Amino acid sequence: MAVPTEARPGSATGPATEARLGPAGSTADGTVTGRADATVAGFEDFARVAQQRLYRTAYLFCGDPETARDLTQTTLAKLYQHWRRAGTAEHPHAYAKTVLTRTFLAERRRRLRDLLVLTRAGGTVPEPAADHTDLRVTLLAALAELPPRARAMVVLRYWDDQSVASVASQLRCSEATVKSQCSRSLARLRLRLADAGLTI
Repeated sequence: MAVPTEARPGSATGPATEARLGPAGSTADGTVTGRADATVAGFEDFARVAQQRLYRTAYLFCGDPETARDLTQTTLAKLYQHWRRAGTAEHPHAYAKTVLTRTFLAERRRRLRDLLVLTRAGGTVPEPAADHTDLRVTLLAALAELPPRARAMVVLRYWDDQSVASVASQLRCSEATVKSQCSRSLARLRLRLADAGLTI
């Protein structure tokens, strides 16, 4: 399945970093410290490597390039704010993926609350985009039909090829839950694709 790989142009650190730092890693008042320089340099090196990986996973979570870019930038901003801890983690990329996943789920919960408020107020709920029979588009549409938590499990387990234990740790649930949710989700995906005359 082809997935767009283009993340948002510009600094990998994003606006959250730029707001706290001046040129060349200085603080907002122009003071430069060796520790700040090292922190910024370490984060920027990491972000350059991790940004595209995070974006690809975010795109599978969201199914929308712009939303995926925003999710990636939000994740990088959060990582920078806690870089002393994130940068010294045993597996920084896994740490980053956990932040991305939890940020995605938190955003989906917020959107669900907003949707419920809109529905109760008698507002118009946007219709989902029209479906297509192209495998990539159909698979993304099928993923989008899964609940956000189940979608995250499928993407992390089968796209990122993470272990059941790793997925369970990131989503704060049992390994049995991951196995059962993934099994049910894959069955739904296969049924959805079969309806469109496609297989995976």
